Amino acid sequence: MTVVFQRRSRTKDTHPGRVDVAVGGHLAAGESASEAMREAREEIGLELTIDDVTFIGRRFVRAEPCDNEVQDVYAVRADLPLEAFVPHALEVDAMLRAPLADVRRLVVGEVSAVEAVELTRGATAPGTVLLTLDALVPETGPYYSLALDALAHVVVGDPFEPFLLRAVPGDRAAG
Repeated sequence: MTVVFQRRSRTKDTHPGRVDVAVGGHLAAGESASEAMREAREEIGLELTIDDVTFIGRRFVRAEPCDNEVQDVYAVRADLPLEAFVPHALEVDAMLRAPLADVRRLVVGEVSAVEAVELTRGATAPGTVLLTLDALVPETGPYYSLALDALAHVVVGDPFEPFLLRAVPGDRAAG
């Protein structure tokens, strides 16, 4: 069981070059979660509808001085090779895949690095990289571990309770 991430473009204004969730985005005023599925197509070339994804949690993020967000978090099982994704030229530099259990151990501090497969945009073949906590978009609190736990349930089809994370001062802002 693996999990897919994106490496944010080095030209992004927030967290350039860091490894992040495979898809992220913001709703425009009046937009529904169903309409937000466009982000998957725009960022990594994955066509999704709201019926394809599973709601795994909600978190409230507060970053100083005035960035406050409500983030609904979804997961999808997509048994695709990295080559099937089409990273957006301005948003995503690479796609990565790593064993979900290994990444879970990384984010809870049990290991300092895990091996991942990375396919850089425009490359003809993937390579291997070591993924460290410092390479990830910084997070405070248990977001990564809760999301990975929920993802593990989605992948195997087990029931689970979606997580709810309240904002605390200093949370990172999604980008």
